[in-house]
Amino acid sequence: MYRLATILMIGFVLIGRAALAQPDQAQAASPSPSPSATTPATPAGIIPPTISLDVTGSPAIDPDVLYQQILDALTRKIRPTLRPGASLRFGTVAPWPLAPLSAGARTAVNVTVTIQGDPSRPLVSGITTVVVNNVDLPFATPKVLFLDDDPEYLQSEGLVFRGDVTADRPTRLYYYHSNLGVPRDLDVVLTSTVPSRVHIVASAGGPDLDVMSVGHEVSRDIVRFEQADEGIAVDVVPGVPFVVRHALLLQGELVAGAVDLAVTSGGPVTVSVVASPAGGSPDPYLNGPRLAFDGRRRHGRFDIDGYGVISRTYTVGGPDVWVRYGGRTPTPANLDPNDTGQDLGDYGIVHRITFTLVNPTDTAQIIYFYEKPLGGPVRNTFFIDGQIKELGCARLPKPYLITAYQLPPHSTGVSTTLTMSDGGSYYPIEFGVSAIQPLPTTPPLGSPDGCSAPP
Repeated sequence: MYRLATILMIGFVLIGRAALAQPDQAQAASPSPSPSATTPATPAGIIPPTISLDVTGSPAIDPDVLYQQILDALTRKIRPTLRPGASLRFGTVAPWPLAPLSAGARTAVNVTVTIQGDPSRPLVSGITTVVVNNVDLPFATPKVLFLDDDPEYLQSEGLVFRGDVTADRPTRLYYYHSNLGVPRDLDVVLTSTVPSRVHIVASAGGPDLDVMSVGHEVSRDIVRFEQADEGIAVDVVPGVPFVVRHALLLQGELVAGAVDLAVTSGGPVTVSVVASPAGGSPDPYLNGPRLAFDGRRRHGRFDIDGYGVISRTYTVGGPDVWVRYGGRTPTPANLDPNDTGQDLGDYGIVHRITFTLVNPTDTAQIIYFYEKPLGGPVRNTFFIDGQIKELGCARLPKPYLITAYQLPPHSTGVSTTLTMSDGGSYYPIEFGVSAIQPLPTTPPLGSPDGCSAPP
């Protein structure tokens, strides 16, 4: 209710993030004594009859991801046309429900759009046809990490981060910011000096006061989307910034995200994170100076080519086998030797952990995968052999069950897990295999062994 009430209060003095609104042209007084015709009020915005959207997904893009990509594409197209105080709403989608769109396939989706202006402007309503093409662009594993968590708390407007992405170095941007003071817009923007085409796979969390939920959503979704290459392909035109994400942040709210960028033609492309006044535009800040760091050194450009790839072997009858990640050693190397920024916690990094499982005995054996927090409150998502396992919040160094396997007698198998550190959680963490059954579930929120309830 607090967020809704605040948005309503500021709604009539704010414009869209990239609004290109022109001042109202008042009708000049006629020198004739006879009355003149009344000039119709300028509409609150413009609804395009059709737009085109290129998506990726192999073997298909899931309906929930496709739906969000359609709404995001419409928002990018319509928001710059909004007049001051206007709001954008989406209604009926047809066909519904959406079906998975296979690689190489094409479909058309009709979306009802409504733009509500202030009392002096007429409501605008219409249907836009979104022509969706699932194009063939294989996922490019990022080799570079741009870590943007400095300053973590935004207290003024300006350029928060800027970095260049080249065709030979696919890059992941991981951003994490909380707002202090007045409402602000936060935008992730792509620019280029030459026509460029970019493949984007991205996840987003927030704005929200619950920092652990925001961080959990980002890491869970980016690992999921990467496995099926679920993203978009966009053209970045010189002089026309492409907004990957726009968010309005109220006091105390957190926003985070992971954006995988691969330049497929043209380039290089510059990715920027900008904080601007609510209802303003990021454009004036794109070439300005960066906001000052906060001293925590959570920033930098890191070499992650091959980082986080770990292999271990577990043998039934032997000791537990585990790996630890997110600690102070090892950490990814900063590409700038003069930059003191670090990524302690491995935030923004996907770990690929492979266990070879050996059962030399004459009987089937049950083994358990577990996590053990070592740094404090933590949430995690594990994709074990393609199956998602989400755990609740835990804070004490106890083993908690992730999943179990039964190994046939005289067998050898391989299990691979993908996981990313959650923003807002504390690391390092232990992830391992044991013959001893761990605790079956993480503790409830607010319990003595659990984490505090979210705000």
